[in-house]
Amino acid sequence: MIMFAIRSSITTKLNRYLLIPSTSSYRTTSAALFSSEPSIDVPTFQTTLINLAPSISKSLSTNGYYATPSPYSILPEHSIRTMREQSINLRKIGRFEQSWSEKIDASGKVTRFDKEGVFACEPDGQDYHDAPDLIMYLSVMLQTLPDLLNSQQDGEEYGLSASSFNAKLAVTSPGGSVYPLHIDNPQGLSAGDTRRLTCILYMNPDYEHGVDGGELRIFCGCDSSATIITDNDDDDDTGNGGETKSNHDVVDITPDGGRMVLFWSDEIPHEVLPTAPNADKSDEEKFRHALTVWIPTDYYHTIHNPDSKFANLGNEAFTK
Repeated sequence: MIMFAIRSSITTKLNRYLLIPSTSSYRTTSAALFSSEPSIDVPTFQTTLINLAPSISKSLSTNGYYATPSPYSILPEHSIRTMREQSINLRKIGRFEQSWSEKIDASGKVTRFDKEGVFACEPDGQDYHDAPDLIMYLSVMLQTLPDLLNSQQDGEEYGLSASSFNAKLAVTSPGGSVYPLHIDNPQGLSAGDTRRLTCILYMNPDYEHGVDGGELRIFCGCDSSATIITDNDDDDDTGNGGETKSNHDVVDITPDGGRMVLFWSDEIPHEVLPTAPNADKSDEEKFRHALTVWIPTDYYHTIHNPDSKFANLGNEAFTK
């Protein structure tokens, strides 16, 4: 049994309203820095997702996670830079707040604590005026990815749904800020949480390897035959990109460029290693930006399925 779990501050109630609002319902903001027209090439983005879907599904089925083979496999660098600027703008207009989590022990007792150096907001359609590319990215992901993966399945039932969603835009300060080891959806149906797939897009186009840290460490119990690609091996499309593997159980993924990482929300333990530990906490260029969307499932029996090959990863990770 898992001795304890960490639950993110993200609202567990799924949001059904990503719709882009009329001009009259925009939030009141500072002077517009963007044209309110997204620069993302939607057809190209959708085609990219279609082409990657078989690799994503295979890697999720085999390893429990997927990482794009290069920093700009999903979106081009100029789009990632634009999205980072929009994230910075949302911070400037006060959309972010202190990020916190809840620790749940074996008895079910919940203790809240702040994640030092981590700030977050939950973007939605009303942010379109200030962050059109961020909202368009979320919209395309929700409209495209669930059906794509459901059609792959690799012999498994996904039942991913586009009817609702959670999203979180997080900024982690340099100077060694971390995320503690946790599972995104530790309680599942007992807490009314149907999140099944975590999809993270990093927005760090000036990331320096060996300096900026902030790697995503995944406890995956990976197939020992899986191909692990280093950061210089960007042309392979096996679905394991930007990774270093220190042992059979742990994979570290660099949050460089616009790399995307997906994993099972209810099963895969993960943490964030110290972000730019030697940098000043106020160095804006070293802030780690990440946009997460959680996709739920309509197949409730797949959540914390005891027959899943990843069912015991939480026990193993939390008791190490």
